[in-house]
Amino acid sequence: MTQPQIDLPTVRFARDTTGFAKTLRQRVEAYFKENGIHKKANGAMVFKTILLVSLYLGPVGFIAGGITGGGWMFWTAEIVMGLALAGIGMAVMHDGNHGAYSENKAVNRLVGGVLELVGGNSEMWQIQHNVLHHTFTNIDGLDEDINPGPILRFSPLKPLKPWHRFQHLYAWFFYGLMTLIWVTFKDFVALNRYRKAGLLDRMGKS
Repeated sequence: MTQPQIDLPTVRFARDTTGFAKTLRQRVEAYFKENGIHKKANGAMVFKTILLVSLYLGPVGFIAGGITGGGWMFWTAEIVMGLALAGIGMAVMHDGNHGAYSENKAVNRLVGGVLELVGGNSEMWQIQHNVLHHTFTNIDGLDEDINPGPILRFSPLKPLKPWHRFQHLYAWFFYGLMTLIWVTFKDFVALNRYRKAGLLDRMGKS
């Protein structure tokens, strides 16, 4: 799943003349204020964080310690780890790397750094997701989330291949390989690509 070289052009977005974005932000702010809800992580979120990290690291310890053996306990531990990994990715490190988990930047870095425990790199993720995806959402050639390679097609601008009609069936298999791809080469390739594009300098990570 290779990515194209990044050549960051000047992208100009149409100005919002409807007032939709402003109204939406005001209503979101009002919702939190009127219901007395803090916009950062509450006690339930902290509990979920501890639970998911424990469900991932616990089986790791059992497997490494030889407690599970090689039978059904081993595979049960693997399934629990997989589910916990998905939860960490969607509901823990995501918030930390967005700076949305806590008012404290150090806490956000710590929570975002949980990604390193599951094989990714938080700094590479921040560039790919926070910068490229959220700035250039669904723009072909810039938003890497819609450029998974020829096996999957997420954009109407990509060539339509005969096998894409079945991607709703086989995509799940490749999603299961994401961690392996991360660990083996994805972030290493991205590091070189982002350095050439000057993104590391812009993020202060060079």
